[in-house]
Amino acid sequence: MWGKHFSVKGDLKASFIDGAADLFHIRDRRVAGCRVQESNFQDGDDGPASGDCFDTPAKENLMIRENTFKDVLTRGRHAACAFGLLIFIAALPAYGQQQVHQLLYDNNNWTDQNLNGSQSISNGPIAAFVTTPNDQPHVYFLATNGDVHQHFYNGASWSDDDLTVLSGGAAASGQLSGFSVGNYQYVYYVSLKAPQHVHQLLYNNIGWVDSDLTVLSKSKVQAINYYGLVAFTTSPALHVYYQQYPTGDIHQLYSTDGKTWQDQDLTTLTGAPQPYILWSGFNIGNLQYVYYQDKVSLDLHQLNYNNANWSDTDLTVSSKIARPSLSVGDAFVIPGTKKMRIYYVNDDNDHLMQLASANGKNWASTDLTKRSKAPKPDGGTSILAYATTPNDGVHVFYESGQHINEIFQPTTTTWANDDLTAAGYGGPAVDFTHIAGFSLENYQYVFYVAQ
Repeated sequence: MWGKHFSVKGDLKASFIDGAADLFHIRDRRVAGCRVQESNFQDGDDGPASGDCFDTPAKENLMIRENTFKDVLTRGRHAACAFGLLIFIAALPAYGQQQVHQLLYDNNNWTDQNLNGSQSISNGPIAAFVTTPNDQPHVYFLATNGDVHQHFYNGASWSDDDLTVLSGGAAASGQLSGFSVGNYQYVYYVSLKAPQHVHQLLYNNIGWVDSDLTVLSKSKVQAINYYGLVAFTTSPALHVYYQQYPTGDIHQLYSTDGKTWQDQDLTTLTGAPQPYILWSGFNIGNLQYVYYQDKVSLDLHQLNYNNANWSDTDLTVSSKIARPSLSVGDAFVIPGTKKMRIYYVNDDNDHLMQLASANGKNWASTDLTKRSKAPKPDGGTSILAYATTPNDGVHVFYESGQHINEIFQPTTTTWANDDLTAAGYGGPAVDFTHIAGFSLENYQYVFYVAQ
């Protein structure tokens, strides 16, 4: 089913580009600023409606820190940004000719390829990872009917599988997240219709199986289905983080054997403030790090499991860093190290920021927009960040003026910026597209939705 196996240094990298398809030189993309995702617009009280992604004026009264003029302006800016995004989404056509594209850097040039699969929700979620030992790329997205689809390269061309049909699973909405263990593939989503449960799609080397993790864990809560879903493995344990409807509490679903699941409310467990948006997360061995913005101050927080207990830290306060905009940032650990990185948009000047730490406690802040002389990110852009190996080079992608920009490190002490759209021939990505990607050594793979 998965085609031939091939090595990273051999057939794989060149064969990821299908010669029969139209190729364009370009580069990449993903979402931060005011972030909105496609969701199901429901009526009634039988589940979370997408309008809850942004607070009503009544709920906004909860956002109280100090009664200062600056705070009033900040809250007004957030409200205006959120309201503007809702207007924009309402004005979008229901569905256009949107399909998933691949941007591939082959250690020499960037190329853009339409994978020519099913139509994707215009600003719908994308997840991507590689399986081993065949180094095969897999891309997951939502089709216009809410079915979860997979693109994978079979050695000759890209295929499109409807995993919802193959597994008998539920239609999905909101985020997708996942990872691989060898050739086993784990993909997570929240069901479109109420009751909104967290599901796992598992490829077990034979076929795809759908499991309702909310039912398996005997959890009594529903999940928000328009943002906030993070998943990774600490080998062999599986971890899925989601936000509870309607409180926004961050929960962990975890399993040590892949069969028995438990649910923990990490917000209650740590006494953390009410979360607003769940961002990202990763692990270093069994140590777990999850990042989010709180609803009162929009400060950046870290939930950390230290192999004994969970704790919550307000990084904005403890590290005296700039407050993030109403956005979704990205975070990762440089492979083979303990070097932790977080990327987000500064609420004060709309600059792209990097936070760096070697222990998760002391964080150093760098203004990447200033250091690289790059254009500012657009409001609503997403952020994709990863490191290439073995040079540990950091690459950060974002949108500015509907162009895809990359900030990267030519040396260990300098930063530079490339406008990948201006330098290439690819078509524009849809507004508020989600971006997913990964690297294999210095080869880079980025997936997004384009017209």
